[in-house]
Amino acid sequence: MSEMTDRKKETRKVVQTGNSLGVGLPKSIIDSLGLSKGDEIEFEVKEDQIILNKKKKWEDEVDTELIEMLGETLNEHDQVFKNLKDR
Repeated sequence: MSEMTDRKKETRKVVQTGNSLGVGLPKSIIDSLGLSKGDEIEFEVKEDQIILNKKKKWEDEVDTELIEMLGETLNEHDQVFKNLKDR
């Protein structure tokens, strides 16, 4: 987020959206965080500031090799799991 420290401050108006209040994000912030429609963001309030982070997707945090190994194990022992389920 160090890129943002070099940029000028921007102002947005708080607007009513249904029963909530909303604020549009400037393009510079969208670009800096790599946001796209449908992405989730996390807010953290510290003193009088809001810290905004793009929420990481589980795929970004889980080792793909582990997922592949888990899939292989489940396939290998499929009948055992089915028998346990039917008990």
